[in-house]
Amino acid sequence: FESGAQGEFGAKYPDLVSVYTVVDHSDKKGYFSKEICTGPHVKNTREIGKFRIVKEQSVSSGVRRIKSVVE
Repeated sequence: FESGAQGEFGAKYPDLVSVYTVVDHSDKKGYFSKEICTGPHVKNTREIGKFRIVKEQSVSSGVRRIKSVVE
């Protein structure tokens, strides 16, 4: 959280977590999104294959979150 990363409200995280950043050099912060996550990840969504978005919601002003499942 010290780096400005966002996490899930009320979630408990281990002392060491991964922070994933979507860079956006046009933004004054230098990034579009910076998220804390302890789940599994892939280098590219091609590794997952087809997936379906099952939920989309507003997280805060101008920020959306999606949840998806692998098909």
